[in-house]
Amino acid sequence: MTLSAADKTRFLQALSDDPDFLRQVRQHVLTADLIALPEQFGNFVRLANERFGRLEEALTRFAELTNQRLSSLESDVGTLKDDVGTLKSDVSTLKSDVGTLIGDNLERRARESILNIAKDELDLTRGRILLSRGRDTVPQFLDAINAAEEQGLITEQQADNVLVADIVIRARRAEDREYVYGVFEVSRTIRLSDIRRAHDRAIAVAAATHEDAVAAVVGEAIQPQQQAQADEMGVRVLIPSMLRQRDAVAADTEG
Repeated sequence: MTLSAADKTRFLQALSDDPDFLRQVRQHVLTADLIALPEQFGNFVRLANERFGRLEEALTRFAELTNQRLSSLESDVGTLKDDVGTLKSDVSTLKSDVGTLIGDNLERRARESILNIAKDELDLTRGRILLSRGRDTVPQFLDAINAAEEQGLITEQQADNVLVADIVIRARRAEDREYVYGVFEVSRTIRLSDIRRAHDRAIAVAAATHEDAVAAVVGEAIQPQQQAQADEMGVRVLIPSMLRQRDAVAADTEG
């Protein structure tokens, strides 16, 4: 049977106006599975919401735990960095202390052997130590430096620099039997600053005493550039075999 346009309109209107009629038409037209589909979809939505809700809670908890762990890790890393920094500082201090100890030991050994070093390396005999860092200065030498400053032969700064020299001796030069001063700076590795100090202090001693002064640096090693600078300034570079031999014996003993 073919419906007219008016019948179709009345049919659609009846579906809109009569829910029971709409339900009957659905049951007649649709299968049971299709009819049940809205309810099943609603159940699916409720189940999905429940599970997604639990998943969201789990993710939130996971994020909270992750943040806590990350915060704890950052704190641990910060502590570790502090510990490493402290360790580096301690190692640096230890290296500095060891370097100072080795340097002090070299200066002590140089002081103990300086008259022999002066004799062997510079042909200076009958020497006497006038000034040595860490020991009392011979009063006559101190008086000579003070008098030279008062007379304007040397400046106050030159006088101060002389009196903090590592070692100053007075000895007889073998070649002409004239007495001269020896001004020594001691350093494990001889640098330009050591060479300049020895040079400037020897000039001040010579000006203050009216006698020749020999400038020298004593150490264990020097680079070619510094050797050339010392030669140019007239400063003697001494790498005494007696100090090296002691180092070798110490190294063998430690080994």
